[in-house]
Amino acid sequence: MNLKLRLERLCDNRSWVRLHFSDGTTLTGRVLRLGHDYVEMESYGDFDKPNGRDYSKHLVPLNLVKLITIESSSFADAERQRLSFMSQADSSQESFPEIEK
Repeated sequence: MNLKLRLERLCDNRSWVRLHFSDGTTLTGRVLRLGHDYVEMESYGDFDKPNGRDYSKHLVPLNLVKLITIESSSFADAERQRLSFMSQADSSQESFPEIEK
């Protein structure tokens, strides 16, 4: 199946995915939107750096994506991190960017 078609289906459900790049790096997040030549994702930090877990949005050019992982046990941890971030944002009443709930 074409990578873009697969991402389009995942975008409808705002599914968790891990994008793999040719240099060996990865990005784990929820797919928000798929453009003509890019994918927009939101992530809640890098699990390799536990002290730097912040919310961020990414626009990734599709030509940089080598492959995707669509099911992983680490996605449950990523969802827990998202829910933790959301609860902290609700309790602190600070001004955070608009987050899809």
